[in-house]
Amino acid sequence: MIRWFQAWIVPGAVFQSVIVGGGYGTGREVVEYVSSAGPWGGLANTALIGVLFGVVLAVTFDYARRFEVRDYRLFIKSLLGPGWMVYEAVMIVALVLVLAVAGSAAGQVLQDSFGIPFAAGVGLMLAIVVTFNYVGREWIERTLTAWGLLMSLMLIVYAALVFGVQGASVSAAFVGAELEPGWWRSGVRFFLYTAMIIPVLLYATDHIENRAQAWGAGLVGGVLGTLPAVLCHLTFMAGYPEILDEALPTYWTLLRLALPAAVAVYVIVLFVTIAQTGVGILQGINERLDAWWRERSGRTLSPRLHAAIAGGAVLLSLLLSNFGIVALVAQGYGTLAWFGVFLFVAPVMTIGVWRLYGSG
Repeated sequence: MIRWFQAWIVPGAVFQSVIVGGGYGTGREVVEYVSSAGPWGGLANTALIGVLFGVVLAVTFDYARRFEVRDYRLFIKSLLGPGWMVYEAVMIVALVLVLAVAGSAAGQVLQDSFGIPFAAGVGLMLAIVVTFNYVGREWIERTLTAWGLLMSLMLIVYAALVFGVQGASVSAAFVGAELEPGWWRSGVRFFLYTAMIIPVLLYATDHIENRAQAWGAGLVGGVLGTLPAVLCHLTFMAGYPEILDEALPTYWTLLRLALPAAVAVYVIVLFVTIAQTGVGILQGINERLDAWWRERSGRTLSPRLHAAIAGGAVLLSLLLSNFGIVALVAQGYGTLAWFGVFLFVAPVMTIGVWRLYGSG
């Protein structure tokens, strides 16, 4: 890859790939935290989320670069001191929950679309996650970057299809609608719980060498991380407010277009995207374990052990996925937002900013 692409684009593309599969792909997170604020409130939310993502990503990338803490354990230990163990405990719960959402979505979408048993869908996701965590970081970075950019293109095509068939319904949703009071609350919650995973993705920042690259990569990541929400929200307005109760809003929207080929392509793309979320998150876990083992033995864990760890985490998430995607997103993710404030966002934007820019 060209050096500038690795520094400016790869971190944001990896960030996008991971957060898309957890909820953007199904649309459930967008409905829960963006579209629930209404047509105009949802648009305002996406703008707010994009700015917050961009700034926090930039500061995080710059901190990781400046203090050479590019796995999440070292990063959090540097930022929180003894408090890093609290973050570690919460992060384990958070990652299992994100994998549970991904597993639930994977099983549900294949079952609803092709009649494939729920467990088989999760099993296929398990196979993909284990395989990629076996082959290692280089392949993971390449595939997450390529798939993230491809997903952006596919979302644009999806939006074009919806606007072409139901553009009048989308426009009608905005006519006469007002910006509802408190629109920003759900957007901030969405940002806070999503931000929790940012340190886990620091393995993608190895090519960032200076402050300009850190801020460029962060702002690009903010745009890439928000683009899916903007497009999904706009298309969801074609079925607003009924869509607020749908477990798989994007799938439901495509079904209303009566384009079977588009639905089939979407299901396949969504499944791979969900699996990529698991791949990206578990690579961060393996990087953290590698750093811990390197301190004790001077070497990293074997590819087989990386794959076994990934497989065990996905199997654990399968137990949680039985609760269903709506309950997992609405209840589990909302609680994580509060931990996101105290264990990452507030420290990095106070302690981190002071150490980077205010200490001389």
